[in-house]
Amino acid sequence: MSQSSIEQSSRPSASSSFHDFTSISCYIPDLKKAAPRMAAAFVASGDIVHEMDKLDPDKAPSVIAARAADHPLIIYGVKECGDPEAIEHLASELNTPLLDVLKLARILLPRLRDHEMTTVASSLGIGGVDIHLPERRPRHTGHLFSGLLDIIYTLNLDSLRSLARLSHGATSDFEGLFVEAESYRIRNAFINTPKYDRSASWCTPSINVAGAGVIGGDESLEDENAPLVFQQLDTDEITSMFEPGGLFERTMDRYEHRAQQTAMARGVTDAFNDSEVLVVEAGTGTGKSLSYLVPAIFWALRNDQRVIISTNTKNLQEQLFFKDMPFLLDVLQVDFRATLLKGRSNYICLDRWRHVLGQPEDHLTTEEREAALPLVTWLDETQTGDITENAGFNMASQRGLWQKINAEGGACPRCVFKEECYVNRVRSAAALSHIVIINHALLFSDLAADNAVLNDYSHLIIDEAHNLEKVAVQHMTIEAGGWRMRNILRKMYVRDTMETGLLATLKWRSEHSPMKQVWKDALAGGTRLAIDRVNEVERAIETFFKTINDEALNQSTTRSGYAAKLRYGENDVFNTMLNAPMPDLMQRFMHLRDALGRLGATLNDIPESWLADREEFLNTITATLESCKTIEENLMLLAQANEDNTVYWAEASHNNPLSCMLVAAPLNVAERLYKDLFSQKRTVILTSATLAIGSKFDHMINRIGLSKIERPRLKVFKIGSPFNYQDQALVCVPSSFPSPKADIFQAAISELILGLVVATRRSTLVLFTSYSMLDRTFTDLEIPLSHLGISVMAQGISGPRSLLLDRFRSTPGSVLLGTDSFWEGVDVPGEALEMVVMVKLPFAVPSEPIIQAQVEQMEEAGRNSFMEFLVPEAVIKFRQGFGRLIRSGEDYGAVVVLDHRVISTRYGQLFLNSLPAEHQIFEDADHLVEGVTRWFDTLDKRRTTTHRH
Repeated sequence: MSQSSIEQSSRPSASSSFHDFTSISCYIPDLKKAAPRMAAAFVASGDIVHEMDKLDPDKAPSVIAARAADHPLIIYGVKECGDPEAIEHLASELNTPLLDVLKLARILLPRLRDHEMTTVASSLGIGGVDIHLPERRPRHTGHLFSGLLDIIYTLNLDSLRSLARLSHGATSDFEGLFVEAESYRIRNAFINTPKYDRSASWCTPSINVAGAGVIGGDESLEDENAPLVFQQLDTDEITSMFEPGGLFERTMDRYEHRAQQTAMARGVTDAFNDSEVLVVEAGTGTGKSLSYLVPAIFWALRNDQRVIISTNTKNLQEQLFFKDMPFLLDVLQVDFRATLLKGRSNYICLDRWRHVLGQPEDHLTTEEREAALPLVTWLDETQTGDITENAGFNMASQRGLWQKINAEGGACPRCVFKEECYVNRVRSAAALSHIVIINHALLFSDLAADNAVLNDYSHLIIDEAHNLEKVAVQHMTIEAGGWRMRNILRKMYVRDTMETGLLATLKWRSEHSPMKQVWKDALAGGTRLAIDRVNEVERAIETFFKTINDEALNQSTTRSGYAAKLRYGENDVFNTMLNAPMPDLMQRFMHLRDALGRLGATLNDIPESWLADREEFLNTITATLESCKTIEENLMLLAQANEDNTVYWAEASHNNPLSCMLVAAPLNVAERLYKDLFSQKRTVILTSATLAIGSKFDHMINRIGLSKIERPRLKVFKIGSPFNYQDQALVCVPSSFPSPKADIFQAAISELILGLVVATRRSTLVLFTSYSMLDRTFTDLEIPLSHLGISVMAQGISGPRSLLLDRFRSTPGSVLLGTDSFWEGVDVPGEALEMVVMVKLPFAVPSEPIIQAQVEQMEEAGRNSFMEFLVPEAVIKFRQGFGRLIRSGEDYGAVVVLDHRVISTRYGQLFLNSLPAEHQIFEDADHLVEGVTRWFDTLDKRRTTTHRH
């Protein structure tokens, strides 16, 4: 969109300060670190660009001051520039607004995939191959700012008012922009303003329903209405689509027939026909998603039945919906519907948002008001209300804000937005859809709610099934923490620099509303009492968690990172101490519930015509009452600590007692999974690339309750990968290497990793089992590798996970150090990842309370906990780590295992035998580096020869 797309003459005269500019980039002594980003001052006249080396450093600030008078200082990413305080100081010295174009892009273009300068430029139609060059950034920043200004003037009046209201008093200087545009729109209400196209490929899609067909015509099909006799699928008809000359080969470019994919499709089809529970391990590259989606779609269509598909990761969930579903809708040419369904906390609540937006200063901090700006423009365009599509909103730093406005725990029966509600709409669509794609978290939330979310269904596919037990344990775990309790209270009332929260709003209304005096008095009295009760509970929470945090720290012998964990039981010393302050805390919560109940009754007595937003107030009070009751019930269970098959522990913080948590987790979920899930379904498919230990599925079957299903109905089989691992992967182990328990192990791994990376110059992922070892290795590697121009990134140090992976993919030859979550779910194909180093075998931490208790439970039953539990769990994770390397038939690389136990112990063979490639043993670290380097050299020569031919 060009600047000329909006009439300059009709703009307010003040707009010239934003639109007629040239850029001045300069060297500023205080901003040496900011040079890569380069501040740009935009002035109203002239066409002079002063490059950094053409300005006298001592005179630069005065030159800028003279030319930038009354005009904004503009930069792309103040916080990312290296020295934000210096830039803010410069703007203050110049007495000019500081406008961050990156922030403005996030506000106005919230659905961009990312907000890198090149992405924003592409979305605005601003080209230039030199946009990434530091010396060109100032001029490009100016062009981007101009393009974004054009978008501001296309926004509707309501959005501009909301943006101006939220910006008022915020730290950014955007308020003037929005007020100016609002004034312009009012004066030119009848001018047809062009709209910015938000459907382009650089925007995240805003859709959660695909396809037109619906189940059962117009109504959802409840389980009790299911047909007694189902229409069988023709197995040969389904599998023929995957065969050479079949449907997929005729309609897909570069389709490769894979016998493994066809075999899995046959097994899934038979499982639907025969009402089976099928466990199938499908190696990487099988194409397992199509193998289960095609039979599922045809089964759902033929029998008017829904099929629920559950995944563990967001990546797979989005792949199934945004990639596989559109493809199958196009290719299969059948009329089915699919819905992407998530938990309530993913969606914005329109009623809460309206309430917050009405008086943002009462409900949001200054920082939260600025953080909420991207929500305004996003709500103008979203079809789903799913916050994950809004890349402009920083969820990582604004979870508190999101908790105030998401749809979790709402009192929906009273809501005035029932028809528009995003949650209601997507759930209604899911009830009429043949395929419903969810995640494991929602699967278990629905079980806990007696199928209130998904309603009755008989057919379930569980992908990434190796994570099922872990997610089940998480959702059956009870926790009580100080911060969580405090956050619930702070939705009601908090007094920092000012009073905010529902009770603060009601207090103001009771003082300034024109309602009858009797109502004002009743409201004022009820509000005062509730505020007093909130403050009492806050003090009781602080006292309670300080007491138990101090005691847990004193008693704990297990410390890791920022926390210490202490197991406790029904009659031990800690639990006796825990029960001492508990009655006072419980009583304070009961008093608060009583006060809120009375306040709710008072609100009910006041006609809504005299009290705007009464229903929203009642909704919030109802939700808070439910939360308080749940807290009391959980505290009671945690204090009693007498449930069978449960482990209890306190998680104490070294930094803040409010971070302390009490936890109760189930030791074994097999019985509950069988009873509540598997025994209730007609067909269940469980699949993953890592389910078996060797050729056996016993471990997984026993852990999740499938052992109770009779074998004729329970089917298991393993499908290998179509990849040629012997050719594509090198697996190597040094035979002479320090033990992980040795003092010199840390120095040895740092030295070997350094040697490998320097010798091979390959993009490398290093997988750890502890943060402490990761941190020490990062310290050892950062300086020597950076001197060689090799970038080193570390989990927990260099940024959030998604940003780390993006940087790793885009930085050739870089090194990424990760632990825990990086062992799986990392998909970096091609030369962006050519080496994986596994520092230690990924055994669970034995001192973790739940692991400790599970081991004790097995030993008491006379079982070998090491071989039956710890080793199988570690083998599965080990296989996941290996799976990060080869993601396609064109990937090549090396896996290096530094834990000598894989070759020095009997159980070590279970790890090596679980891999699809043979391993090589090298005499020592030096020989290993030489061998890996030689292997890559041979690979490069082969690639060169292949390219020539």
